[in-house]
Amino acid sequence: MNTAVVWRLFRTEYLNQLQSIEGAFIALARYIQEHWPGYDWFPMWYGGFPFARTYQPAFHYTVAAAASVFGLSVASAYHVVAALGYALGGVAFYYLAKALCEDRLIALGGALAFSLFSPSLLLLPALRHDAAGLWNARRLQAMVVYGEAPNVSGLTVMMFALGLLHLALKRRTRASAIAAAAALAAVPAVNWPATVALTLAVGCYVAALTAPELRASAVRVAGIGIAAAGFACPFALPSTIWSTYHNANNMAESPTPGAGRWIALALLLAGFAVVRFVLSRLRASFALRFASLYLFVLAWFVLTVSWTGVRAIPQPMRFHVAMEIPLILAAMLFTQGALARWPQWRPAAAVLLAAFCLFQFIHYRQYARKIITRLDVRKTIEFQEAGWFDRNIRGGRVLAPGTVSFWMNAFTGVPQMVGCCEQSVLGKPAFIAAYITAAGHEDEAQSADFSLLWMKAFAVQAVAIGGRSSREYYKPFQFPYRFRGKLPLLWASGDDYIYRVPERAPDLARVVRISDVVTHLPENGIDVRELRPFVAALDNPALPVASWRWTGVNSGIARADMRSDQAMSIAINYHPGWKAFVGGRETSVRSDGLGLTVIEPHCSGPCAVEMRWSPGVEPYFVWAAALATMAVCGYGLYRKSG
Repeated sequence: MNTAVVWRLFRTEYLNQLQSIEGAFIALARYIQEHWPGYDWFPMWYGGFPFARTYQPAFHYTVAAAASVFGLSVASAYHVVAALGYALGGVAFYYLAKALCEDRLIALGGALAFSLFSPSLLLLPALRHDAAGLWNARRLQAMVVYGEAPNVSGLTVMMFALGLLHLALKRRTRASAIAAAAALAAVPAVNWPATVALTLAVGCYVAALTAPELRASAVRVAGIGIAAAGFACPFALPSTIWSTYHNANNMAESPTPGAGRWIALALLLAGFAVVRFVLSRLRASFALRFASLYLFVLAWFVLTVSWTGVRAIPQPMRFHVAMEIPLILAAMLFTQGALARWPQWRPAAAVLLAAFCLFQFIHYRQYARKIITRLDVRKTIEFQEAGWFDRNIRGGRVLAPGTVSFWMNAFTGVPQMVGCCEQSVLGKPAFIAAYITAAGHEDEAQSADFSLLWMKAFAVQAVAIGGRSSREYYKPFQFPYRFRGKLPLLWASGDDYIYRVPERAPDLARVVRISDVVTHLPENGIDVRELRPFVAALDNPALPVASWRWTGVNSGIARADMRSDQAMSIAINYHPGWKAFVGGRETSVRSDGLGLTVIEPHCSGPCAVEMRWSPGVEPYFVWAAALATMAVCGYGLYRKSG
């Protein structure tokens, strides 16, 4: 049934939803298909960072593999995998519900309700307005319009994992415990919001256990959790978890600063304890205790931000799709209890459910046809500007607005100053640069001045910008005519423009005096006390011009005719994994105040600086942990069979 609703997506390459973040996800899958990067350096966005930090890999590797195996374009493969993740959502809900309530008919009714109704639209007027009606498919809208396919697929995997966890604690076999651990580990390999939802679910599951149940299951739960962590760590590196957590608390829709957040969390804990106590006194079943506690936690985060504006966790509104799982579970369990008490109502309930499903199935199909609309991408500004950059700015870094940035690397391999996925960024200066170049400052002249300084510092060779009538969806650039008459115009289409950023040294490597290097982190985008002399040094004709060439995904070489008092500034984010070598001799590598890489090779004359990047020992450590976990699990199965 879900497949029938989303069938058109299986046959769609590009959607008429370019405002969706799916362009960045398609770009990741395209990059994977071309490089299969693993733990390599990723140079395409925000000055570069380890590929393991971009986004959780499983969904995107699946898309790349599907494209390669079945001969599909990456965009088509993305939509096939997204449609499968959506279609299996109802099946996963059925599996979880059946495991919890052990009633196939009730589980089927709940799965039908989950597939054909979004109760979050009933609770949240803003979402209802956004979805254009109470009866529309919010989960489908989130996936198609906003690009939440990894989240939707991650929640599908999460429901299977919770069902397997419950069965593992019920059956108490080694095979069921290993299956549960593997399924739990799959969720953080797919998506971070789904991982947070899973973590909260497991916590609520444990809290729902009675004291005797907890004593009987504590060791098994801990063992499954340890095994799941062992299986998951190659796909969710500790460094990635830490950086994602840190950035999520500092980017858009981060937790509300001040006392409001902590009051909300304190009230959550108090309310959680009250709900748990009431459920215990009412002698509710375990399934109802779990569903109610899980619903209370997710609803608290979502409704608190919706009703009061307080964000207790990062991006809490993204969890409204996850909230629908325990909400329908709880409703299903109440229905099960009611029908057990009044069995004479079962035929009427079955008829009502059948009529509702028929009506909603037809309606969902119509809604899906409305939002799943194919697009000739060649006619879009996103495709046209990306193609122009690819043909004319060979290998150079560019700056593009909104949807053009989202889709740039879905079509081309052009590196960008900004790009996607703020949780991946290595340092604050990249955020500052991205903000000031889009927002500008006070008027056209100052906006041009500040943005030009930041673009030159980050080695941007060309910038796309759209005016008030731009075909780009978001139009994020304030003061959109700031470069008119100030920068050379290279291309125009209607109210969309591409300008050349004058760079005396257009490559990523630049030679400056050591005293010109920015040493302090700017406070904001208009704190250019050190940035201005640094950019002046980049434009100084008395200094030598350096060249840069990538020699591999993790290595490059910079060349220049230098003096011993000069430094090599590389417009690539500094990371401890970067090493530099001059004539086979390792030399120091450090970060400047902009988070970019600085090397002092102490050369006098022609100088070649070879840079190599390595992720260090972390991949070896996590794979050792994963292999050890597999070995222990395999030995346990062997001993059991023996």
